Amino acid sequence: MKSSRKIVLALVVALSLLTMSPMSSQAQVNVSVQYINPSWAPPYYAGVRYYYLPDIEVYYDLTDGDFVYLQDGQWVFSPTLPPMYSDYDLNDAFVVALNVNVYKPWLHYSYYLSHYPRYYYLNFYGKENVHDIRGFNENAKKPFYWDARRARVNATRTAILGAPKLGTKPPEELHYEGRNIGRPVRVTRGMREGRGRR
Repeated sequence: MKSSRKIVLALVVALSLLTMSPMSSQAQVNVSVQYINPSWAPPYYAGVRYYYLPDIEVYYDLTDGDFVYLQDGQWVFSPTLPPMYSDYDLNDAFVVALNVNVYKPWLHYSYYLSHYPRYYYLNFYGKENVHDIRGFNENAKKPFYWDARRARVNATRTAILGAPKLGTKPPEELHYEGRNIGRPVRVTRGMREGRGRR
């Protein structure tokens, strides 16, 4: 009698393991992926796969080492910046480390464009503090800062030369098309890997 119970119990366990969906078994495994951070990027935050460069509206995919940008209505994937930004200094760029849960953020282009319009940080952080800010980390919900030496160099340069001339007037108010700017983007189901548009 005891052996038949053990056999039935073993069959129930085996059947439940066989019918378990692949999604639920994947949900139980927590794998932390580390990507190779480019030399121009701010300090790496574990799991970040994409950076966004709001001043030039370009994404950087750490998986493939490609810049992703819109050209003639098509998304271009390239190891280099678009030709029009070939002289753009990535080492001085304001960089947004996107949420680790987002997948192919360029498919949600208008969402990121409205949250991080060009040069928004000049007014958002204040002209007296902007030389300390390297970028924004959506995961930690706080800015990246330059190291102390670089911040002093930037502050001295601003004091001598004035605020940088960027060619485009920064926004005057802290909202863009009715949305607050400079805040982490809330990742929805459609923005996650495997659930969004391809």
